[in-house]
Amino acid sequence: MASTQGICKNCGSLIILNDREELCECLFCDCVFPTSEAIAIAENPEGYTFPNEPQPKREGVKRYNVVPVYPDPVPNAIKQQATVSSTTKIEKNPYEVSADQIKAPKEVVIKIAAAFVAALVLVLAISMPLYFSRQKNEKAIAESIDTVFEQAGIEVKTEKVDGLYVGFSLSGQRNNRLRVVTDSEATPELALDLFKAYAALRADQYDLKDEAFNSYYAPIRVDLVSANAEYIVDFESADDMKVENIRTISYTKSAE
Repeated sequence: MASTQGICKNCGSLIILNDREELCECLFCDCVFPTSEAIAIAENPEGYTFPNEPQPKREGVKRYNVVPVYPDPVPNAIKQQATVSSTTKIEKNPYEVSADQIKAPKEVVIKIAAAFVAALVLVLAISMPLYFSRQKNEKAIAESIDTVFEQAGIEVKTEKVDGLYVGFSLSGQRNNRLRVVTDSEATPELALDLFKAYAALRADQYDLKDEAFNSYYAPIRVDLVSANAEYIVDFESADDMKVENIRTISYTKSAE
């Protein structure tokens, strides 16, 4: 193969061609004509007139450089991709595990369910007796609460509305908190008497024979909301059981 220069007989453009090929093709105007003619024009271009006429479009391999060392890449690439797509088979990874395949053995599932049920039964076995015991003691204390208010010298509404007591409420696992609301005015001394009277009633219900501070008084808190102030009564030691240690929130009347 010998590469040489030629000139297109149509547009006069310089082209590179193989002198052993019978035909050549112009890169610019797509003119296909004899190779010998392109070489002859290149040797004596002055005596030649170039018509520059439109050329028909040709499909397939083009002869831009006379010797098509590489075929037109686009059709071959499409053909190659189609061949690869139709023949290539994606092999499944034998070590790959999908989410649907992750299943615990039946024995493990049964053990987990049994453990859950056992834990639930244990919780219920502990909590239910405590709950029923609290409800029983709360009912008994509520039925005798009038004696506490009488001893403290305070008027409190003890009737129920929609299942709740109007003037007081009990809370805590061992009914150790009493909240009282009254329309009457109160004093710190009255709040302390209320605290002691409730401690005695609660101790009687829970059968607390010893008046030791830690079991008799320490767990208790009494909140008294009266017409003139709110009193919070709870003590950390027996020495603290004094009127001056009662927390008082006074109400300030706005000037008319």
